[in-house]
Amino acid sequence: MYYFEKSVIIDCPVEKAFVFHSDTNNLKKISPPSIKVDILKIDLPLKLNSVVELRVTQFGFFSSLWRVMLAEFDEFSVIGDLQLKGPFKYWYHRHCFEEKEGKTLMTDKLEYDLPFGVVGKIAHALFIRKMIAGQFDFRHKKTKEVLE
Repeated sequence: MYYFEKSVIIDCPVEKAFVFHSDTNNLKKISPPSIKVDILKIDLPLKLNSVVELRVTQFGFFSSLWRVMLAEFDEFSVIGDLQLKGPFKYWYHRHCFEEKEGKTLMTDKLEYDLPFGVVGKIAHALFIRKMIAGQFDFRHKKTKEVLE
């Protein structure tokens, strides 16, 4: 199992940051240019146990279906999405929101595991870990641009 955590301070109220992230349509706005996100199905309004299906295409050719369920949804505090179907053996992503001096501290906490045993471990060491870090760097930067 692998873990990744990244935080950012956003100069906006927690409620605004939470509402932005609870609208899956905004995923397109904060995804790197190398990633295309198509929303196939979404249960709105988002709430605990809502299911979202996405088609995610990376580098113009690698496409995968992601089905996630909101396993946590505590208004203005946390959104946790659990992969039901997708490219990872396991994926659980928490968006955590805290008020800090009138601003929002947003922390992404990720637990994940890869398929393919040793090959998955090698791929993680060579590029997947860096790819995930780069994607969250981009997402945090874009989120700040949009919300500040």
